[in-house]
Amino acid sequence: MSHLLFIEANDSTHQSKSLSSQMNNAFLASYRKEHPEDEITILNLFEERLPFFDLRLAKSAAKLFRGETLDQEEAEQAERLQEYLNRFLESEKIVFSFPMWNLSVPAPLHNYMDYLAQSGQTFHYTAEGSVGLVTGKRVLLLHSRGGDYSTPDKIESDHAVRYMQDILQFFGITDVESIILEGHQQYPSQAAKLIEKALSSCEKAGMDF
Repeated sequence: MSHLLFIEANDSTHQSKSLSSQMNNAFLASYRKEHPEDEITILNLFEERLPFFDLRLAKSAAKLFRGETLDQEEAEQAERLQEYLNRFLESEKIVFSFPMWNLSVPAPLHNYMDYLAQSGQTFHYTAEGSVGLVTGKRVLLLHSRGGDYSTPDKIESDHAVRYMQDILQFFGITDVESIILEGHQQYPSQAAKLIEKALSSCEKAGMDF
């Protein structure tokens, strides 16, 4: 039995029928059918409302990791951060579902990745530079964007998938796959076909992941 951590960075509370939600549902339905014994944890970052990762929280987390004494407020914040980090580290399979917002990822997802980026736990510094500490994980990115950012003139503007790939590699994770739905708003005449292809890919990924 494996543990799948499904991290949703889609504001599904206010847009329950979004394409991102359809991709999620296609993947999860297929995954549950193919892996009935696996444990699945769904983490909706818009519902979690994580406190903003600021310098105070960063210092509190570092003190907790070093075993130093924290005051009550520091302890509460740092222990909550550590809970999210432990859940990530203890999961063998991880899915990130997120749309492109203003050329990048939604703010709750970026904030969550800051929670995970803890020196000594997901990476550490050496004389040759930083080294990732996270191994043995399989990651899938489910991503949607209305424009086509795979063309030569737009590819450099993709700071969403590229960011996620870079930060995961920074942690040491190299087994990262992606399913990208793009161009359905830019090419309305092709929208139905693009959506169908993406949902089919999500369904297949659920079987194989």
